[in-house]
Amino acid sequence: MSPTHHDIMIDIVSKEMNFVVQKFRTLTGFKGKVSLLAHSLGSVISWDILSRQSPQKMEVEAKGTSFVDDLHLFSTAPNSDEAAANCPRLNFQVSNTFMIGSPVAVFLMLRNQHNPLQQDYCLPGCRRVFNVFHPYDPVAYRIEPLLSRDNATAEPKIITHWKGGFRVQYQTKLLWRKIIDETKRTQKTVAKAVEAGIEGIGLLDKTVDDLLEEDDDESSIFSDDSSFQVIQVGNLCGGKRLDYMLQEKEIENANEYLSALAAHSSYWGEKDLSLFMARQIFHSEQDENADNGPLFASAQDDLESFDTHQL
Repeated sequence: MSPTHHDIMIDIVSKEMNFVVQKFRTLTGFKGKVSLLAHSLGSVISWDILSRQSPQKMEVEAKGTSFVDDLHLFSTAPNSDEAAANCPRLNFQVSNTFMIGSPVAVFLMLRNQHNPLQQDYCLPGCRRVFNVFHPYDPVAYRIEPLLSRDNATAEPKIITHWKGGFRVQYQTKLLWRKIIDETKRTQKTVAKAVEAGIEGIGLLDKTVDDLLEEDDDESSIFSDDSSFQVIQVGNLCGGKRLDYMLQEKEIENANEYLSALAAHSSYWGEKDLSLFMARQIFHSEQDENADNGPLFASAQDDLESFDTHQL
């Protein structure tokens, strides 16, 4: 979009957000924290608004210091440094931002090709960001690979079913992966035992032993096992994972192309997403009110033991 239209949209959305939150607080007396749910291009607008906020000028409800030390703006819009000064300020602090079906990663990659996201960067106007997407959504993209290229080989975190656990296709995949890992470990154990026996009777040449060690080193480097992979997540979500993937339904596996047509608008009816958001909001409250001790811990136990069949 052009810079002119972009700035107009940012101005309208920011003022509308302030108006809605203030009106809701006036009518209900609400004094709690605010979370945003942004879909598709709405997540791009929300990202730009939050990236242009100044913690010193915002109403910080949580205890402690400001959320960022360096207001380095990573905006999806051109001339973000100049536009940041003219961007309307939000009159409330955003605790969580849930971006669903978001193309933010594409805009960030195009606008910041020579200035990628840094590990210590976080949105000045939001404490935690979650990027949720459907596996067949053609518009949604991951953010974690922008922080580090190594993250591209790591799978996103899968959101569990609202009844608990994983769907059949994911259970099968996890079971198959477990069998492969167990097989690899068994092969290594047997190989080491045979090697030790041969070496014990003096039939193993030292040069061959060195070659075997080099092969083991190379196999560990090029291993496809991502179970022990370290993921660099940065500070966008308080040091936690950013990318979360919904589980597609069994019927959607029948034809991926047809499922992709409806995947971008399927988020609003997802119970898995609703429960995920409720849990993350609850845990954010726990992190910010850790001083409450056992009282808050008992509330967490109630949530973990909550029977989702009662929904």
